[in-house]
Amino acid sequence: MAKKRLLYISMMGTPDMYDPLLYDDLPDTGDDRLIVANRLREWGVLKTIDYQAIGFTNGEALPDPLNIDAVIVGGSVHSINENQPWQIVLMAWLERWRETGRPVLGICGGHQMMCVMAGSTVAPRASGVKGTSAAITLTDAGRNHPLFEGVGDLPVFHFGNFDHVLEAPENTTVLANDPESPALAIDHGDNWYSIQFHPEASHDYMARIWVKSPTPEYALNYISLPDAPRLLVNFIRLAGLMAV
Repeated sequence: MAKKRLLYISMMGTPDMYDPLLYDDLPDTGDDRLIVANRLREWGVLKTIDYQAIGFTNGEALPDPLNIDAVIVGGSVHSINENQPWQIVLMAWLERWRETGRPVLGICGGHQMMCVMAGSTVAPRASGVKGTSAAITLTDAGRNHPLFEGVGDLPVFHFGNFDHVLEAPENTTVLANDPESPALAIDHGDNWYSIQFHPEASHDYMARIWVKSPTPEYALNYISLPDAPRLLVNFIRLAGLMAV
């Protein structure tokens, strides 16, 4: 039997905005396509699926949606409010993808893109950038949702975001929030899910992001979270790519 196909869409940043070589000495390097592959390998998932990944902001083409079984849309150093031509192209592709009824998980920038597509507003956080490992509050729906199976009552994930979603899209279910952000994880319905935080990234990668920034002290805010990638595995199971 052929393996199910998972597509990871990297939109971390155009070459003028994001240089993966700054992270090249880290085990995961700065290539988020490899970061996701490494987490899936560590959790014994990679060998059970056909993992495909493209660097969309580096010019790699999007495939025919009908040739893919599930999609993960990664984070980005670009704000969705930039309305970049590549963002518009990707959103149009995701609209076609949604017509297939197949699953997608948006992470950080992917979360914000999916929420904007559904009519929500994305804006800068009132308290400024959130660069830290932090707990999220699961709603009743979140505690009972298969995306969060096995993560505990007050799970902690890595954050690195300037913007956030101001309100959940209509006709969606909020799975997690915190005192400032009302929509940190959303079940959009029709097999669409999105999260503001990073279950895929290591703490040393997240720390490195801030070393050459105006706030290098944020590099001290991250801790090792070896159980965080469980959410990726939960999505893959929820998407029907592997046995439960």
